[in-house]
Amino acid sequence: MNEEKFTTWLLGACMGALTVIGANRFLADPQLVDIEAVRAEELIKMYERGKQDALKTNPVSFELEQTCLTIWANKQ
Repeated sequence: MNEEKFTTWLLGACMGALTVIGANRFLADPQLVDIEAVRAEELIKMYERGKQDALKTNPVSFELEQTCLTIWANKQ
């Protein structure tokens, strides 16, 4: 009998937790979601700009070559 009560209590606790999490998702401030999306877009743009600027370095410096070699060697 105790096992049935425990199982019922555990099921109720899980359902309650899922209900609270779901309600929190629906009641979340949409502005925060928009701010996070904008921040992610800005970070992607900054990364792309940095990648373009790094490839435009001319003449290629020895320091840049060493940095690229180090990155490549660490990934191997």
